[in-house]
Amino acid sequence: MERRIRVSLVLAAGMIFLLANSCSRIVGKALGLGPVQDQVVVVKDVMITARDGIKLATDIYKPKTEGKYPVILCRLPYGKNLTGNAGRLFAQRGYIFVIQDCRATFNSEGEVFIPFVNDQDDGRDTVKWISEQPWFNGKLGAWGGSYFGYTQWVIADDDQYLKAFYPLITTPSMYKALFDGGAFHYRLATGWSAGVGKGNQGSELTTLLDLGKKGVGPEEGFFNMPMKPDFKNSFEELGKMDIEELAVTMGLAPADAPNKPYPDATKKMIDLFAYPGFAYHSKVFNYFDRYENVKAPAMMVSGWYDIFLRGQLEDFMLMKKTAPEPARSGTRLIVGPWAHGALGSKDLSKEGKSLAMFKDMFMVDWFDYWIKGEKNKVESMPPVRIYLMGKNVWRDENEWPLARTKYTDYYFHGKGKANTIMGDGWISADKPAQIESTDEFKYDPKDPVPTLGGNNLLEQEGMEDQAPNEKRPDVLIYTSAPVKEEMEITGPLKVVLFAGSSERDTDFTAKLCVVKMDGSSMNLADGAVRARYRDGYDDPSPITAGKVYEYQIDLWATSYAFQPGEKIRVQISSSNFPRFDRNSNCAGEGGKDCKKTAYQTVYHDEKHPSRIILPVIPAK
Repeated sequence: MERRIRVSLVLAAGMIFLLANSCSRIVGKALGLGPVQDQVVVVKDVMITARDGIKLATDIYKPKTEGKYPVILCRLPYGKNLTGNAGRLFAQRGYIFVIQDCRATFNSEGEVFIPFVNDQDDGRDTVKWISEQPWFNGKLGAWGGSYFGYTQWVIADDDQYLKAFYPLITTPSMYKALFDGGAFHYRLATGWSAGVGKGNQGSELTTLLDLGKKGVGPEEGFFNMPMKPDFKNSFEELGKMDIEELAVTMGLAPADAPNKPYPDATKKMIDLFAYPGFAYHSKVFNYFDRYENVKAPAMMVSGWYDIFLRGQLEDFMLMKKTAPEPARSGTRLIVGPWAHGALGSKDLSKEGKSLAMFKDMFMVDWFDYWIKGEKNKVESMPPVRIYLMGKNVWRDENEWPLARTKYTDYYFHGKGKANTIMGDGWISADKPAQIESTDEFKYDPKDPVPTLGGNNLLEQEGMEDQAPNEKRPDVLIYTSAPVKEEMEITGPLKVVLFAGSSERDTDFTAKLCVVKMDGSSMNLADGAVRARYRDGYDDPSPITAGKVYEYQIDLWATSYAFQPGEKIRVQISSSNFPRFDRNSNCAGEGGKDCKKTAYQTVYHDEKHPSRIILPVIPAK
């Protein structure tokens, strides 16, 4: 069935992980990784047989001296030759590096690459094969980022062999990267799908809503799905089904032959993946019930502008809360000023020094400590290491979020014309008056606010000047007075918005910015909420036109020190395209051609205290 239904269970692993190709012997020496063995033996295209007979192409990098060694495993869909230098580096350090093409990619067998579906079983079958080899000493590690960070997580509950793993810029709970308050991460999905589709044996990947074939033109990226799929089953019930049972339930394959789908089954099945409730409950998109079974410590690395930032921060917190030892106390987190494709090589805050950051981030010492038992700097490494933008320094912390955080409300104010940078909106710690004028704007899905910077994939990454968008009348601007003394915000961010709409479904977006001394407005964090999902993903429902609702908009997290004279700014709108798909405002009615203009009203008075909640860190 999985070979016949050409469906991407979607997306979000990241394009080629550029860091891997940097890990040469020269870089290893530059990073101070210590003495190495010069000789490495490479065995190419060993075919490991999975439980269903599919053969998985695997390269093995060994120290020349025969013997039993610990193994570092890496599985990825981007071609195992990509990380050849990393393989040599690990082998020079006394490890056997095993790297494998995921099923149906490059030299591995399989007709069509279906992301995420087979990786747990294939990973476990590969671990079993490794355990039977005469050169394996019984201690396993795993390394890699993005998709090949996900492939580590799905075998992380192996408590027999896995001793430590190193998941960079990734999360096992992919639904967190695919949806933001119910809004779909459109460009992330389309860009990744199209890129991977071209790189896998010429196979054409069919992706969520066929978006991988499309661009970001005027007719692309509209959302107008029905509120719920027309099935008796709940999202939770559907998410727990395997792909054959799901096809039968949806009427896309006969019950007596679930492996033989009907024509057009692919497109109809893909539509289900547009619902975040299904993604949340799907066993390949969510890991929430397995952290408590992970005993191996994880070395997590993320970036303030990474596509997986929210998921990785929550992974860290869940490991610290629910994992058994030594994972609970041993897991570590590093967050730098990076985006996904720029990890360790490009500072997205445009202010830091990348080489120093790279050196802080990369450590073979992690495996030497946990697998070989060597005493090194890992023993004294703090639980959390973050890069404080604005001040441009690394800082060590004991937990995430920081225990000393003072969550502070900054309320929206205005006289009814907060539109554009020339408007009258402002924010302050002062609570709103009993009566304040509302702010209004028109959201036309055919003319969305364009994406400028943020947690994106390989384009519009990191900080960008928001000046073009702040001239638009469909962007409300709320700006603080200049900061009088340094003010640090480090931690999770949230906007509480009281708003109404003329339509039965719509989106609201929010963006936190810093206004620099030169007047430039640079983005720090953003988020969105889809009105139908205001009460959660499991039971979407329309809103009543004209009624005021409270919306919670998750802006993920950041770490920034506002300097004296800088200002805090919040943008409110209803689109951020192509970062998010654009809501057609039709509440699932009228078909794909339905595109309505929504007239939005934002409230900020005593009964409707719209605000941003900032994680202020008190000065020491």
